Amino acid sequence: MRKLVQVLLVGLLLLSLGSGNAFAQATASATIQGTVTDKSGAVVSGAQVVAKNKATDVSRAATTSDDGYYKFELLPVGTYTVTVSRAGFGTVAQTIETLIGQTATVNAQLSPGATSEVIEVTSEAPLVDQLKTSVSQNITPSEVEELPLLGRDVANLAYLAPGVKATDSYDPTKNRYAILSVNGQSGRNVNVTVNGVDNKDNTVGGPVMQLPLEAVQEFVISTQRFSAANGRSEGAAINMITKSGTNKYHGSAFGFFREQQFNAENFYEKQPGGQKGPYSRQFFGGSAGGPIAKDKLFGFFAFERQREHTSISEDSLALSQLQTAQAAGLAAQPSAIIPRPFFENRYNGRLDYRFNDRETAYVSYTSQANDSLNDQSTQTGDLTEGNFTKNHLQAANFTLNSVLSNSLVNSFLVGYQYWNNVIDSTIKVPLVTFPDASFGTNGNVPQQSYQRKFQFRDDITKTYGRHTLGAGVDYIYNPRLGGFFESNSTLEVDFKDDPTLILSHPMTCGPNKNQDCYPNGFATPGAVIGMSASAGNPYFDMPGGTKQLGLFFQDDWKATSRLTLNLGVRWDKDFNLVGASAIAKSRTYLELLAINNPYAVLSHDDNHDFSPRVGFAYDLTGHAKHILRGGYGLYFGNIFQNIPLFMIQQANPTIYQGLFSLTTPTDTVPGTGIALGNWRYGVDPNPTIPPPLTSLVSGATGRLMDPKYRNPVSQQFNFGYQWAATKNSVVEIEYVHELGLHENKTVNINPHIAVLGVDSSGNPTIVSDARPLSAAFAAAGVPDLGRVMDEQSVNRSRYDGLNLSYRQHMTKHFSLNANYTLSRAMGWGVESGSPDATSSFRNYPHDPLNIWDPRDFGPTDNDERHHTSLSGIVQLPAGFQLAPIISYGSARPYDLRSGFDVLDRGSGYSRPVIVPNSAPTNYTAISDAATALACLAAATCHQVGYDTVRGDPFFQMDMRIAKNIRVREGWNLQLIFQAFDLTNKTNFGSNFHNTNTSGSFMKPEGFINPSSSFTPRAFVGEFGARFTF
Repeated sequence: MRKLVQVLLVGLLLLSLGSGNAFAQATASATIQGTVTDKSGAVVSGAQVVAKNKATDVSRAATTSDDGYYKFELLPVGTYTVTVSRAGFGTVAQTIETLIGQTATVNAQLSPGATSEVIEVTSEAPLVDQLKTSVSQNITPSEVEELPLLGRDVANLAYLAPGVKATDSYDPTKNRYAILSVNGQSGRNVNVTVNGVDNKDNTVGGPVMQLPLEAVQEFVISTQRFSAANGRSEGAAINMITKSGTNKYHGSAFGFFREQQFNAENFYEKQPGGQKGPYSRQFFGGSAGGPIAKDKLFGFFAFERQREHTSISEDSLALSQLQTAQAAGLAAQPSAIIPRPFFENRYNGRLDYRFNDRETAYVSYTSQANDSLNDQSTQTGDLTEGNFTKNHLQAANFTLNSVLSNSLVNSFLVGYQYWNNVIDSTIKVPLVTFPDASFGTNGNVPQQSYQRKFQFRDDITKTYGRHTLGAGVDYIYNPRLGGFFESNSTLEVDFKDDPTLILSHPMTCGPNKNQDCYPNGFATPGAVIGMSASAGNPYFDMPGGTKQLGLFFQDDWKATSRLTLNLGVRWDKDFNLVGASAIAKSRTYLELLAINNPYAVLSHDDNHDFSPRVGFAYDLTGHAKHILRGGYGLYFGNIFQNIPLFMIQQANPTIYQGLFSLTTPTDTVPGTGIALGNWRYGVDPNPTIPPPLTSLVSGATGRLMDPKYRNPVSQQFNFGYQWAATKNSVVEIEYVHELGLHENKTVNINPHIAVLGVDSSGNPTIVSDARPLSAAFAAAGVPDLGRVMDEQSVNRSRYDGLNLSYRQHMTKHFSLNANYTLSRAMGWGVESGSPDATSSFRNYPHDPLNIWDPRDFGPTDNDERHHTSLSGIVQLPAGFQLAPIISYGSARPYDLRSGFDVLDRGSGYSRPVIVPNSAPTNYTAISDAATALACLAAATCHQVGYDTVRGDPFFQMDMRIAKNIRVREGWNLQLIFQAFDLTNKTNFGSNFHNTNTSGSFMKPEGFINPSSSFTPRAFVGEFGARFTF
């Protein structure tokens, strides 16, 4: 407690000092700065500068310093008239648009005398930000309104920024989100704020809430090197703001409609037996805003409703396998089409109040609620593997902005967030798996996640000469963070081969020696090679909740008229995110303590997350035409709850655990006395599943948070050049580098240790495979655990990218945003079969006895060496408008896996493919552990490296065609047609069968980003209309 008090006192001291451009990003605001001179170029001190918001008439005033400099911090985003006056000089007024997180430079040149001059400039924000040192891109209000969006998730537009690409959902709760892979990462470490309020999912990472698109004004995505005011992410930061009321009434009404007949058949629907799935979607809503009391109180409200009846097509191979199983009497329910209905409401309300020119406040509330069916279904399952999902989300904030003096500004914020997600199924039957298909209760249900969050934040900024000093305190309290997760809630039975193979070899093995005999079909002993079941208390509530504290200080120093330095430092402290309050009761910890194991040490939250950040921007000519920028910084992330989740479950009164997991023929099926290799499916009784237990069972999986666990951190460096080619266009080239440290790696510290021998024929065989901790467990009289999974923070990754971009404001009837990225994303694999794309979560090595095998270092799953995106808005005659988005990405890699326990380590590792040295691409040559271990010992074979093969390149073109009809002054009706995947390109990406026992090994098993609803599978047409006033 004493340390916490000391920290808060330090924070108050920093606040007393009074940041610059940093705070525009952190508090959802903008900055205007400039220098005032006379006709001779001499600076004019003591000039009065007034910035007046054209929408609300709220004004801010400042006085130029001795060197003619002025700066407005923490401005609400919008269009301003900047008026400069000085006794003996004429008055100059200019109009400028500001964007979130951006500094607009408005210089003024005063003429002697009393003549006033009004300079009308474009309402668009300047393309060149002379003070920016970060790697970021603004998504403007016109882009939010005019570009095609498949799911009306504004985050889709972040794909237009260099280094950002679409990737698959990393968790079932994010299947309908636009997931962003930034600089080769998986999307978990993207930190999102809305109106400055934290919108982060502390359970699985990434964002929580999606806003109604009609409520979003704009946002900025910082892909790297953001200021010290932003924290809690070692990846990217997105700062978003909502619309507000103004002195003019304004609003919108819209409707977008899709039907089956406007969609093309996708690849699987064209296959024999396939059919075009039913599809119907309506998305409608509107918004309204205006003055409640002119110049004093403003209101805004937006509402959106989505109704969707859609489906996915079953993989033709999986469908045939399930039909074969059903015909043989198994309980599969195959279907060529799996329905996926979805219904959602989103709304947002905001009130802004102006006390006076120095004090303003606003309150905002957003709600999102949806329910759906089968959003976890894949193209290899059936109707019994479906689920239902329900979400309820809320977010609110109160923000008070105070101008304490012309050079001192403060922003205080209180935020609230609530989220409750339930994923479950009405079908509770055993899960039966084959290499290419499965049926039965989904292994991910039931589960629930909930989060209740309060946030208190204060930012203060003091302009002192050429220094903009700033500091802030950001405190988050999660009184309730947790849920429950029953993985494999029903019995799981795993067959070695597909149904067609099992039934096509009833008497003989056939010519292929690797095919097994199945004289009794599915009931043949040995047909089932795996069996598991779980039970217990599945909750993972974080005892006592969690807290997060962030302190930062920054000096944005305009060292010369050409050079700006950003000097900042941030300190973050997490409380209980590592699960320290549960570790002491966790059964794995207690068992390791009983045997005096060195891993039996309590973990503690990280106290050393100091992150210095330095950046520079240098104007080469002094005319804002050629800018050099760069910098370096440390960026710390958080431990999201899914990392200690299973350890927390083992601290419950009864433990949710795998009561048994049978993987070898000699394992006994519980309650039957029959060895797994002799057990007959459908003939012998099913295993007896015991009631929940208060202790771990023998063979159970141990879960542990490593005593040395630390928060992930990245070292980030950038260096770039910006050229204002014309007054309306800019070219940028930038090199970015990231080194990821302390990333998650899950290591089995108790694997099988195989001992080789030879059988009577002289062939290699495994004579024993005991686990290293078994003897100590037995001596201590505690259950003999199976694998013990230690969550370690030892992994590393690296990203290097060269970004080239061209942006053009609306000129000669078109605007353009074009980006190309040449990059390399490398990391230590391998993922545990999840869609995570880097070494950020559940990273299992190929061999737990050699976790730093050089072959485990390779390209990450999101490594695209070449990525291009292009978007624009074209104004045509007669009110027509075109708005395309074009994306291309080179092929991404995927990892090959063995269908066998090829190293005899048991479960808990990513089984590598072993190939002979003489045939390095014969990925199916070795299929048993004894042969693999013998040839590895003899150095006649080797492990295939991580992500050594690649899938297909990605290409997508979307188009929005609109006709604007002017109804009256200020009223516009827009008739719209949107085409997604206009070229009808089938994009498999890297979604290929990667298990070498599969009959479809290295063939596509679905589309790119298979869990995402934001990547079209074929051409999709949509009609709509939008009315604005």
